[in-house]
Parts: sequence; C-alpha cells; structure tokens
Amino acid sequence: MNILKTLAAATLGLAIGTAALAGDWPKGPVQLLIPAKAGGGSDVMGRVFADYLQAQIGKPVVVVNQPAGGGTVAFETVRNAKPDGQTLIFTHTGLLVNYHTGRYDHPLSEFTTIAIGQTYPPQVYAVAPDAPWSDMKAFVEDARAHPGEYTFGVALGGTSHFIAGQIMNAEDVEFKLVEASSEVDKVAALQGGHIDIGNMGAGAAAQYVEAGKLKVLAMIDAEADPKYPDFVPALEQGVNATWVAPLVLWGPAGMDPALVAEINAAVKGMSEDDAVREQLDKMSSKVRYYDVDEAQALIAAEDEKIGTLAQELGLGRK
Repeated sequence: MNILKTLAAATLGLAIGTAALAGDWPKGPVQLLIPAKAGGGSDVMGRVFADYLQAQIGKPVVVVNQPAGGGTVAFETVRNAKPDGQTLIFTHTGLLVNYHTGRYDHPLSEFTTIAIGQTYPPQVYAVAPDAPWSDMKAFVEDARAHPGEYTFGVALGGTSHFIAGQIMNAEDVEFKLVEASSEVDKVAALQGGHIDIGNMGAGAAAQYVEAGKLKVLAMIDAEADPKYPDFVPALEQGVNATWVAPLVLWGPAGMDPALVAEINAAVKGMSEDDAVREQLDKMSSKVRYYDVDEAQALIAAEDEKIGTLAQELGLGRK
C-alpha cells in the first residue's frame, strides 16, 4: 500500500471502521447468498448474476443457497458480516415484506442497497378458463359491484398478499383472501372453483392457457412482454394493478460509499451483454442498469410502499 492509500485508509478508518476501500475489492472470493433452494427461478437468475460479476472482477463469486427461515437466515448472515463487500446477498424484495409483516426484526436501514441486477420474471392475473371476464378491467368492475364476493388466492402474509392488497386499495374493491401459496395450489384452486383469481408467473400461465386450463386477464408488469403478446398489462386496461419485483444486491450496513459505487459499476454492463440478455430473456427477466442513487431511491420507495400496505392490510408490525 503506498503513502496515499495509507493516509486514505487512516482517514476513512475513523469514519467507517472496517469498511473496505474502493480499489481494494475484492480481496478474495466473494460469497453471494441466495435465500432460495438450488434450481429454482431465484437461484438460476442469481447464478446468471454471479457469473457476470465474477467475469468482471476476476475473482470467484461463490453462490451459497440459504433458504431457511424464509430467507431470514441468509439476511442475518449478511447483516452480521463485515462491510467489506466480501459477503453479499442477491434476492427480491422479500426482505422488506418480511420486516414490515413482523417476520424479521431488521429493517432496510441495517443493509446497504448496492445494485439492482434485473427484474423477477413477469406475473399475470389468471382465472378459470370458463370465468365470465375477458380482461382485468371487467373483473375489477364486477368485483367493485360485488364487494367481498370474489376470492383471491394468495400466500397469506407474502408478496402475493400485497399484490392483492394493492388492487383493493387502488381500485376500491374488496376480495376474500384465501391461502393458495404455490402456482400448483392456485391452478388446482382455480379449476376447482375454490378461488376466483390468482397471480402466477407468465411462463407457467402460458402453458396452462395453451392446455385450456386457465385464462389470463392481465399482465401484472407495467410493460407488455413480446414473449406474451396476448397478455395485456393491467395498466393498459386502466387498472392500477402493477407490481414489479426487482432483484437486488445488498450488503451489510456501514459499507464505504466508494466501495458500493465500485461494486455497482461492476454490474453496469449487464444490460449491454448479449449473452446475459439471452439467458435472462429465456426466463422473461428484464435487465436495466441503475446507478447507486437510483437503486437506493427505488428500493427506499418500495420499502415505503410495502410498509404502508402492510399497515392498511392489517399485516403491519405490532
């Protein structure tokens, strides 16, 4: 280390303690936690991200799957790690949902938002194939005229609960919320007449539609997806029922802003990498670069939105 680095280290050390200096990262293999089982969608997308990051930094990025506790074990591993950028987590905004519903005790402020890699694959609103509605607008209008009569299959307390809650708040409708966590559960419940509507991945829904087992009323994403030209976004139908799930790179609190900027810059080229785009396109995952300020502002806004919804839905922390 030269004199300038020594002086910089001494100065920054007073302010940030053990935080790593930009330019020194990474000191060795980076541990990337994914709070999901190996082989699932979150894991596959996380590994695409890890492979790209590894190619950029020239050091191993080791993926560690920690699905226990609904992801809270993985978040605790990162929260308690040194703020040196060697232990990071890549996942959707389940951290925010878990905190605001009281299932996890540590808020966003105890982590550092570093970057947004890509979005989770698009979701749709699906109903039984013989349901009377042709689109989401017709369903919402019917539900508004018959408050509390229609059932929405959700993972109670999970993200899909918030998706349903956002529609209820934005469109002044009331659903009965019924436990139906997985896509398999929702398809069975829709076909059996146990629920009237549910959300699920567009890819899976497309297969069920082709087999005549479901009907899709709308895409949940704000933008249309060319892979699913028949799935019209709810927003285009005049229904405020949009929910986009960014996949976020987080580290522990207390990271040096220069280090955060350096790690963020390492993933900047993802959106322009043809190989990455091709891999993600197969999963209908969209990639767009956000600088540190943009990423942190977006996640802070998501945190506020989810916190407000949690209180309005009666799911908030006691």
